[in-house]
Amino acid sequence: MTMVLEKSIICKLGGHVDSNPELIISYPPLEETDADSKDLIYNCLPTGCKSGDIVIKKYEKFSLISYIFSLKKEMARDDLFSFSILLNKKIEPEIYTYVMRQFIEILENNNLLSENILINYQNLIYESFNEEKDLDIDDKTIKLSDLFGNAKTELKKDKPDLKGHFF
Repeated sequence: MTMVLEKSIICKLGGHVDSNPELIISYPPLEETDADSKDLIYNCLPTGCKSGDIVIKKYEKFSLISYIFSLKKEMARDDLFSFSILLNKKIEPEIYTYVMRQFIEILENNNLLSENILINYQNLIYESFNEEKDLDIDDKTIKLSDLFGNAKTELKKDKPDLKGHFF
C-alpha cells in the first residue's frame, strides 16, 4: 500500500501577547532547514485563520490540509492549533477534510483534545490516517475506518441529473 500522507504536523499559536506560530510536532520529523520549516508553519497556521477553519493549499509537490481549532486556557486567550497533513496531491483532499474535522470533534467530545495527547500519539495518528484504521487513545477507540468509509460514501453519492434548459 502506498503512503498517501507524507507528514502529520501539529502547530500552535499561543494565546499570549507577541506569540508566533510554532511547530509542536511532526511525524515523521521535519528534516528541512529553518527557513523551510518557518514557511511550512505559516502555511499550516496562516494569518487570519480561526477555530473551525479548514485550509487547503498546494505546498511543494503536496496538498497541505490544515484543520484549525482552539484549546481553552483558564487565564489567557485560548491557544490556536492546527492539525495538518501533507497529502499526496493525486489524492482528493475532501475525504481527509471530513475525517480530520470528525477526528478532532471526537477527541474534544471525549476530553482527549490536549497538546500532550497530540504530541504523545502523533506517530499513531499518522499511521492510522495513512492506513485508514482505528486508533486507540487512552481507553477510547476512535473508529477512523468508519469515518473514512462514511466520507467516501458521502462524497461518492451520485449527483442529481439536471433536466431542463439553461439560457
